[in-house]
Formats: sequence, C-alpha cells, structure tokens
Amino acid sequence: MTIRKNLTLSAALATALLVTGCGSKSETEVASGTYTDPATGKTAEYKVSGGKDGEDGKVTIKTDDGEMQFGTEAKLPAGLTPYPGSKMTGGFAGSSEGKQGGLASFEVKAKAADVVAHYRGQIESAGLKVKSEMNAGDTIIIGAEKPGDEQTTIQVTATQNGDIVEGAVTYGSGG
Repeated sequence: MTIRKNLTLSAALATALLVTGCGSKSETEVASGTYTDPATGKTAEYKVSGGKDGEDGKVTIKTDDGEMQFGTEAKLPAGLTPYPGSKMTGGFAGSSEGKQGGLASFEVKAKAADVVAHYRGQIESAGLKVKSEMNAGDTIIIGAEKPGDEQTTIQVTATQNGDIVEGAVTYGSGG
C-alpha cells in the first residue's frame, strides 16, 4: 500500500472516529483499536481522545509507514509564530518514512494582507523563498520552499471574511 493510500485511508478513518469522539466530557480515551485493510491485510492502530468540554478531540493513527494526528492541537512549523491575537482552530500532523507535514488553521481579527506579511517575514527569515503568490477575491495564498530542497515547503492561505481572517499554514519537510 502506498503512503498516499495510507493517508487517504487514515483521513477517512479519522473523520469517522472524530464523529464517534464528539460529546466527551473529560480528556479521556473515547475509543481505540486496530483496523485491518481488507485489500492488503495491513493494520493501522487508532486512538480517539475527547476534550474536557466535549468540543475538543484528537485522533491518532499509526501504520507501518508512519503516524498521523488529527484534532485541535494545531502546531505551526518550527520558526513560525502565530499572528498576534490569533486563535488556533485546528489542524493535523503526520510523519512517514522521514517526511513530516501538517496543517494549522487559525482565525484572527485583522487584514489578510497583514497576516500574510507576518508569515512571509518569518518564512524568509527561516531561509525559505516565496515562489508563488495568488490573490483571488478575498483570499491571498503564498507558497515557499527551501532552496535546494523542494520537499521543505510552506503555504499560507488567508481569507478575509468581514473583519476576521480565516487561514491555514500547510507545511512539509523531509525526504
């Protein structure tokens, strides 16, 4: 089974398990077990934990190829800090065969251009080069990569929704 199929399978399983985990009243394990892919016979272990308020939860899926986490523990890649006043709203992270990646979503009362400028400065300070920029209506997207290492990438998306910016930082590295 390829990594892409494992991640697709993991994403589908995680979505189903997040629904199962809703409503937990304390930070406890809601469900765990092993899933076997009927086509290959390979297994994946999963664990679902619920948050104290019933809103937060986390799903961890481990396979022979790596690990994937979904939930509210949004983490930015090393060297990046949230835009001041941001609320991290969710995310996921994964690793497989020496590669790592993830997504951290956020919202903040600000202007999309200011949020993107904040991340652009940090990205460039970390040694990555912005290779693409797109403005489409209320959305700004920049994409950057580390020179000489096309697998180390960061993409920032910021969408203006009234006086609120909803956005995400997607990242990957390794290989």
